[in-house]
Amino acid sequence: MNQTYARLLACSVTLSLFAGCGVDTGGRMEITGEVKLKKEPLDKGSISFRPLPGSSGSASGAMIEKGKYEMKGDGGLLPGKYKVIITSGDGKTMADSNEPPGPTGNIISKDRIPPEYNEKSKQEVEVKKGEKNVFNYDILP
Repeated sequence: MNQTYARLLACSVTLSLFAGCGVDTGGRMEITGEVKLKKEPLDKGSISFRPLPGSSGSASGAMIEKGKYEMKGDGGLLPGKYKVIITSGDGKTMADSNEPPGPTGNIISKDRIPPEYNEKSKQEVEVKKGEKNVFNYDILP
């Protein structure tokens, strides 16, 4: 193999690695953000996004750890409008204090997040194509 051919081959291989080799996310956008409770990073919890009527997305979510959450690649959201629901159980309240935990030993925790961020959430976001979709929340009780 002559040097010219070898260089051309090397160049074409290098170019093909950079051209169109990104991860196909099916149009889903990366979603990131921070969640604070009482001005402190939320130690753990979950955030979910549910498409509002007329949006073409599907529900998805992420775990919140040390105040941060991230939805990358095909775990992200399609462009559209979403209702946001944030939860974080206290991990210690029994559903009925007169009864022991169920057969699995699980307990039902009291949610530390106020209802206006979960069961009665009016939090809405719009995921936009080609933009950074960063959604932060500072929850005060």
